Amino acid sequence: MKSWRKVLALLLALALVVGMTACSGGGESSTSTPESSTSETSEPADESSEPADESESSEEAEEPATDDTTTGSYPREESLYQGGQQWATPVSNNPMAANANYAAMANGDTGARELVWETLYMYNISDSKDYPLLADGDWVWADDNSTVTVKLKAAAHWSDGSDLTAADVEASWDAYVNYDTNLGIAYEPYITDIVAVDDDTVEFQVNTGDGMNLMKVEELIRKMYIMQKAYLEELDAANGSDATAMKNEAMWDAPSTAPYHPLEQNDQKWVIQRDDNYWGQDESMWGKLPVPKYIIHNIYSSNDVGAQAFMNGEIDINQMYTANIQTMWEDEGLPISTYMEEPPYNGPGTIPTVVYNVQKPGLDQTALRKAIAMAVDYDQIIASAMTGQSPTFKEYPRTLFNWSDAQQAMILDKEALAPLQWTGNDVEGAIALLDEAGIVDSNGDGNREWNGAELSFKVECPTGWSDYEAALTIVQEAGKDLGIAIETYFPEAAQYNDDLQAGNFDITLTSYGGTTYGAAYFYMYGFGGEFPEVMTTNQGRWYNEEADALIEELANCLDETRQLEIYQRLNEIYLTEVPSFGVMYRPFQFMACNESVWTNFPNENDGSDPKIPPMMCSDGYGVAALYNLELVNG
Repeated sequence: MKSWRKVLALLLALALVVGMTACSGGGESSTSTPESSTSETSEPADESSEPADESESSEEAEEPATDDTTTGSYPREESLYQGGQQWATPVSNNPMAANANYAAMANGDTGARELVWETLYMYNISDSKDYPLLADGDWVWADDNSTVTVKLKAAAHWSDGSDLTAADVEASWDAYVNYDTNLGIAYEPYITDIVAVDDDTVEFQVNTGDGMNLMKVEELIRKMYIMQKAYLEELDAANGSDATAMKNEAMWDAPSTAPYHPLEQNDQKWVIQRDDNYWGQDESMWGKLPVPKYIIHNIYSSNDVGAQAFMNGEIDINQMYTANIQTMWEDEGLPISTYMEEPPYNGPGTIPTVVYNVQKPGLDQTALRKAIAMAVDYDQIIASAMTGQSPTFKEYPRTLFNWSDAQQAMILDKEALAPLQWTGNDVEGAIALLDEAGIVDSNGDGNREWNGAELSFKVECPTGWSDYEAALTIVQEAGKDLGIAIETYFPEAAQYNDDLQAGNFDITLTSYGGTTYGAAYFYMYGFGGEFPEVMTTNQGRWYNEEADALIEELANCLDETRQLEIYQRLNEIYLTEVPSFGVMYRPFQFMACNESVWTNFPNENDGSDPKIPPMMCSDGYGVAALYNLELVNG
């Protein structure tokens, strides 16, 4: 049996994924954006999709005090206003906190938020590559994969003027582990230590024994916020080395290497201010300061209030799903822009996915799972739940991967997958599949049975997630067409999360936002058929011996050719066994821009190289956008 820490790591490694499926303010639409929790992110071992604080972390704190949030406190031409990521009072600026509820920071598989804390590397969802930030050059694996070496940029320094050194990186890791943070617990099974070789060189020492996982090591390198050793030592002394006290420290005054620092935070808004001595203006990094002096996020009571503020020009970049967003410029004539000029308007990202609980009688039958998936009308889902803001499965046939060029390039043989794929609304084919499998209506009541029992299931998602609710209503209709009783069930988000993790559901809708390895792990890894009581990945508890072996091999495979072969076979198994199925494509973030004050936001034709992703000018390599912004009247 694995140690408790390793089991807990499996439960935390993807702890943000569930949260990534959730959380738009006011509960009117789901989003794929990580909450402000920083203690752990969407990993493949557990989800997004955010640590086990889950999707409602943004709604647990106090109610926003008022909707009277204006842009009058700070010079408008110096202030970039965000929307859609903070829905309650921030708790702390502490990367070790279980739930900081502070949207100025977050770290996930889609890249850490590089505003008030920094990581060694920035992940770029546009090309699935990592770019050095505090690091100098690429990380280097030892020939035997026992260590990873990272060099630090000579120019990097703390906001108090002291140099960043490898000792700070070592101390950060020690803090995450010693204080039992979610990140420390999640990654300690894969890292034996992180040590400072000299002032400029860090060595990640890999656990090469049981549970060796090189992919998890690379995840950690790109997502671990670096804290100052001297500051941590002061906090430790003040708190008597108490882990809980350390995680509860607010850390609003903590030195950091980041371009912005907390200035104001309350139940109305948070404000961060540019550090004009930021090291990143050195030619070895950005060569200049980010353009906005302030970044501000007002706290609104609902999506509707936030949407009106966006239309009024009180929000510059907005991470809220807006139905028929094109009407804002076509009908209203507003200076609103999206990453793409034409549908689907947003870049690639997540795939909201129906997950079957295969421990339930009937759903353990592949024919039943595939029949429901074949009968669903995905075009109707895209039209109603996404108002056309999603490519179709005809344009990008279903796999584990999203529709980005980077992920589509990882499909080794598309023709070989074609016979296994489906585009939906094939009721006739689904009925034939069920009949052939002996899943029939034997008593003439209009409902099919399996092993003498009527087939009746609930499909579940949180109440108020209107796009998910619309999708599941269409899944319900598919069941009706097949003679399978499917009832929609929309509980509160907290109950949904409990049901999801405990396996207390029949059919549910969730999402993972991250890497290709993460997607395979999240939906397919079966833990050798021995499932923990609480699952935050593969909540349907599906197990396939070959899939497990392939995912375990993939975890330590750095050979790109072999990786493609493994992904090809995993896709074949996934499409054949159908433990789950995607219902639509969604972006990582719904980034819409009001260009009444600022312009030159990332877009698909901006010519940036590397390509700057539409990640709210903050996440991973998306932070590069802050250096390109221009004033409309400037």
